[in-house]
Amino acid sequence: MSVPKRGARRIVVDGEEYLWQLRRRPTPDQRSGRTPLLLAIAARGVDGPAMLVRLHRPHPGNQVGLASAAVTPREVAELVREGLRAGWQPARPGRQFILAPRAAARGPRTWPRGHMHHSREPLFALARAREPRDRLRLADTPTYVSWPGGGGFQPCAILINDRDLIDLVRDAERPHAAREIAERRRDDPELDLTVDHLAGDYLHLTRRELALPSRHLLEPSDDVRRGFAVAADDPIHAKTTVLQCTCGILECWFLLVRITLFDDFVVWSDFEQFHRDWVYDLGPFVFDRQAYERALAG
Repeated sequence: MSVPKRGARRIVVDGEEYLWQLRRRPTPDQRSGRTPLLLAIAARGVDGPAMLVRLHRPHPGNQVGLASAAVTPREVAELVREGLRAGWQPARPGRQFILAPRAAARGPRTWPRGHMHHSREPLFALARAREPRDRLRLADTPTYVSWPGGGGFQPCAILINDRDLIDLVRDAERPHAAREIAERRRDDPELDLTVDHLAGDYLHLTRRELALPSRHLLEPSDDVRRGFAVAADDPIHAKTTVLQCTCGILECWFLLVRITLFDDFVVWSDFEQFHRDWVYDLGPFVFDRQAYERALAG
């Protein structure tokens, strides 16, 4: 393995020049978080072997929401020295050298596209400037959902500015669903799946789950955390489930949103489909807090 000059970065370590490069597009195993981020380093101007470093972090392009860390030149320099101490000889012909570094991940935290959430400060500035405010309302749907094995429930629709949240989400998900279906049909031309089968395929929760005295729409919910192994610093812990799967199993397909409370307003931001790396063109929504709590009480 060598490091191509195109796209590689140059670094000088203890008077010697090296090229280093990260794999920009994740492999299937990196997308699922099963294999780590890989870094290739080679001495410049010689025919010796490259060093492949298996970093202690996932690829930032993973699709399961795992946090990574930026690779900095300072870290690369430390890895070069660690590799040399471990026996890498970059100026002599030989086989590729594999390094599993002892050092833990350093550098700024990075998240896959669509998983990084807003901080409170910009949300507060956005909320103060937003006029008119958005409106939230709960409304029982006319259709009772019955399960094949017996039982069922009455969904309670979340309406934002008099539009059903499912309709809003469906519009935001259509382009993502269309791209995914096109990609899957390249492997399976007979795929029996349409955009409307995937985009907006949700059920509402019940009024008992949403309305006061439940605090479900006032603070993060822990419902999905019981079914998945989620890193302690994952932004999902600051989010609330607002839509569930049509099959009735919450963990199957669900939508999350971050609900941030301020003294005078409530902000919904950072919508996330747990099972997809989709970036939603939806919100943030800013509600007057008193009107919001009246809607939950009604």
